[in-house]
Amino acid sequence: MKTEEEREAHRRFVQALQHEHLICAKPGCGGAMEIADQTPHAARIKTYEATCERCHAAEKIAGREQASPPWDLASITMMAEVHLLHEQPACPYDETPITFISLPNPRRKARYRLLCYYCGRHAEMNWPPPEAKR
Repeated sequence: MKTEEEREAHRRFVQALQHEHLICAKPGCGGAMEIADQTPHAARIKTYEATCERCHAAEKIAGREQASPPWDLASITMMAEVHLLHEQPACPYDETPITFISLPNPRRKARYRLLCYYCGRHAEMNWPPPEAKR
């Protein structure tokens, strides 16, 4: 069970991830925050630096790496099906929106990498799955 502080930190992370408007968390300020992605290229979790345009307060917004337990096959399939319906799939562990990356497909097979930038879980999958071809 997450504390109120953890839920708020996660909500702010999702806002930064989806390039939504963030408001300064400092009491009495309420200024708009400028967000800069500070994530190293090969990192599994995203890190943002948010700076208030009014009071110049800085805030680090980052995911919390927790790669175990990994996603199971049912979760991966469910996320793929939601993605195919043009809706936003979410990580089953923390409800963070999942990013799908299309990988090179030399034999015209659809191959995807699924990433959760909050917890660091990731998986690769072929679509359609082998059992759907029977």
